[in-house]
Amino acid sequence: MGTGNDQLSHDPFTAILSGAEPGAVIARDEAQRFALIASLEPEAAVHWLAVPFETGYSTEEMWHQHGERFLALMNFAIDETKARAGDYPALSTGFTIKFHCGSYETVPHAKLHILSTE
Repeated sequence: MGTGNDQLSHDPFTAILSGAEPGAVIARDEAQRFALIASLEPEAAVHWLAVPFETGYSTEEMWHQHGERFLALMNFAIDETKARAGDYPALSTGFTIKFHCGSYETVPHAKLHILSTE
């Protein structure tokens, strides 16, 4: 797993988590090293990103090379979103989790998108 500090300047998620860039951190799990971050370009009333703290691989690489960690991130995304659903009316009817693979993933940092359904 990558952890390179040289990626900090190219990785908005790491910059938000470190406080170097503005952004809303919805939830943070230091033990698992995961976070939920509000999307800077929301596609729904609620659009969060579940991200691991570490950098250095895309979502598809995490899925193939670190499958257990990928599943743990999925569980984190579901559990944390369900835990906050009462505070976000847009989540009352449910939510969708999606991820991008290949060239459609514009930032090479593993992530899952959590979107309210509308």
